[in-house]
Amino acid sequence: HRAMVVTLGDVAASGEALAGSDVVSERLLAAGMAEDVVAEKRVQFAAAAAHLLSQEGSTREQSAKIFWVPGRIEVAGKHTDYAGGRSLLAATSRGFTVVCTDRDDAQCQIFTTFGHGRGRASAMLPICVELQPQAGHWTAYPAVVIRRLARNFGISKGINIAVECDLPESSGMSTSSAVICYMWMALAERNQIRSSPTFVENLRTNEELYTYLGFIENGQDCGKVLTGDMGVGTFGGSEDHTAIMSGEASKLKLFSYCPTTHERTVN
Repeated sequence: HRAMVVTLGDVAASGEALAGSDVVSERLLAAGMAEDVVAEKRVQFAAAAAHLLSQEGSTREQSAKIFWVPGRIEVAGKHTDYAGGRSLLAATSRGFTVVCTDRDDAQCQIFTTFGHGRGRASAMLPICVELQPQAGHWTAYPAVVIRRLARNFGISKGINIAVECDLPESSGMSTSSAVICYMWMALAERNQIRSSPTFVENLRTNEELYTYLGFIENGQDCGKVLTGDMGVGTFGGSEDHTAIMSGEASKLKLFSYCPTTHERTVN
């Protein structure tokens, strides 16, 4: 779940390219995604890039970072993560295609869709610890991530984020936690969080990162340094974030929790 760096023009062109002949398709195919699914995703990536290209000052030569963020399937182990149990997890072939460009200010502009074309929205959110998430609004999840990362890592570099999504709403495939994950990915890359001493010293393994993402959502402390803040108003564990961040093509993964531990991968 590290960024692929391309140009906005390359991403926009991927929707019209022959299958496998563009940079987006090559990356997705190499990750094990089926050709028919890749064809769908490159159209989604192109649509997200088009949103950014429509903004004043954007150019096709502009550098962009892209991410694929899947939904998750809970094969077994419902509501076990916050109780220290186990769950068997898989990533889905539906999810979020995310395209990002850098900003020169401390603002986060988001263009989003709500699954299968059921509406579009945009918002501009300041990157600061005083940001107040609006309960019940779609921006609450992005705002919670911005506020927590500003508090824990001192982020200040802005970003434009355009999203396309083919996850059905309220499908049980963890749309909300996927938002937490893609906001982390985009802001972490923009602000080089992974190379910061705070990250290196406190999130030493992938499993610790998955736990932290769950704590962003529920507001809990993640140790003594990565102190908690307001979450989104629901209490849960890190199962969803673990599945989204660790999922691989054609594999099931068994994790236990409290602490999050990878126990087995099933092909």
